[in-house]
Amino acid sequence: MPTKEIVNILWFRNGLRLHDNESLLKATKDTSQKLLPLFIFDGETPTTKHCKYNKMAFLLECLEDLDTQFWHLGGKLNMVEGDPVEVLRKISKHFSINKLCFDQDCESIWHKRDDAVKNFCRTHGITVEESIGATLWDPLEIIEANGGSPPLTYSQFCQVTDGIGQPRRPVADAQLTDVQFVELESFENLLSELTVFPNIPTPQMLGIEKENGIDKIYRGGEREALKYFYRRIKHERESFLEGAFLPNRLEPDILVNPPKSLSPDIKFGCISVKKFYWAVLDAWDEVNDDHPPGSYKIVSQLIWREFFYAMSAKNPFFGEMARNPICINIPWCENDDYLNLFIGGKTGYPFIDAGIRQLKKEGWVHHIIRNALSMFLTRGDLWLSWEHGLNMFLKYLIDADWSVCAGNWMWVSSSAFEKSLNASVSLDPGVYGSRVDPEGEYIRKYVPELVKFPAKYIYQPWKAPAAIQEKADCLIGKDYPMPMVVHQEASVRNRKMMEELQEILQNSGMEEPSHIKPSDELEVKIFFGLRANES
Repeated sequence: MPTKEIVNILWFRNGLRLHDNESLLKATKDTSQKLLPLFIFDGETPTTKHCKYNKMAFLLECLEDLDTQFWHLGGKLNMVEGDPVEVLRKISKHFSINKLCFDQDCESIWHKRDDAVKNFCRTHGITVEESIGATLWDPLEIIEANGGSPPLTYSQFCQVTDGIGQPRRPVADAQLTDVQFVELESFENLLSELTVFPNIPTPQMLGIEKENGIDKIYRGGEREALKYFYRRIKHERESFLEGAFLPNRLEPDILVNPPKSLSPDIKFGCISVKKFYWAVLDAWDEVNDDHPPGSYKIVSQLIWREFFYAMSAKNPFFGEMARNPICINIPWCENDDYLNLFIGGKTGYPFIDAGIRQLKKEGWVHHIIRNALSMFLTRGDLWLSWEHGLNMFLKYLIDADWSVCAGNWMWVSSSAFEKSLNASVSLDPGVYGSRVDPEGEYIRKYVPELVKFPAKYIYQPWKAPAAIQEKADCLIGKDYPMPMVVHQEASVRNRKMMEELQEILQNSGMEEPSHIKPSDELEVKIFFGLRANES
């Protein structure tokens, strides 16, 4: 029997990049052993089962970019289909796998997959090397440092991570010129057992059809992401020079042109979160001569991301209500008509409908839009479960992280991460958007029925006189729907229900679920994009 060739496998899941890739360094440490870069289409990784066209197309572009970079080095990204354990089993029949290297997927929904793979490797003598590449810190280390449970407030989280110490700086790029690569499609015997894609598959080949109205805006891939990364750091530095920070929150632009956020690139790991973190802190120190030194405050969006990862790392039910120990079981109503109008972008509230339509068309919306949609669906107006919203975001948002999305939905619905059953902040869907887009250009772009409406009425077109509606070629109730609910009535009713539930919870002697709470009222207002004097 011929001797099997020794290979090291670099298993890409998230972390779709070559820079700051500790797993790549480990896999190529011994250049006498060939490298097998591998991506496995298992129907979930890394998008979860909830995935629509734009999200999958973005992932495939990330893989295409990796494949191209490997091609320039004389190799390729091997893309196969199947269950990870079965894929490794079939590869091991033809190769001697020395070690399997990959970045940690800390969300608990991936533990079953990874435990099965680790068990296979243990029983087959394969070394597993797992690196912390998708997060700043290891969430499991944070939990351990906090005594076995996640920190319950943002301030406490910051204290724990401060005790652990700063995240490591990005590692040096791997030197790949002397690396020999393995191409699975060259092994005919293996091809009879394993589905290997010779080229990048299309979403349709993976069972995901393109819906009507889809508009591909974002392009995935490390090299594309790095271009925008350097622009973003330049923007951050200019903000520091002006004495400000978090420029995207300070001056939110819901109609960015061209639209480009780094959140999808960080989600898929095209940009290292550590590279971004340290670039912002270094820019701050350069501008301020390290007086005062940079703090979590200037990278708070990244810290919140770590926060939610830590909360979900040992909670497989984080994305649902009933079995989730940190979530309050609010008796949301079941109303399919309401849900269909919401998902269809036909609520009669232009700002809400514009957000839904952009989400489904392009796969991304600004955090201000996300907050408006989340509150409207849940405690603000419709009183429907946040689980519906989470599933919709996971399907359509190209930057959707299971942990971060679920955490945000629980927060906005007052199910967790908030003073229990708090309804003090209620965003008016007929007003909220006007503070960041007073002319209504965002609505005109995504709700073309209202393109001719004057700014005075574009957020509440049902208030426009009949003559103005006729002049705008859009009769409310015929060409565009009337509001499905009256916000002023719904919000009062929902607030009353929240207060009643709060009283029942307090009087029943039941313990409030342990969950993260905001450190103070200002933190809540920052989250919703409100000024200190707004409610």
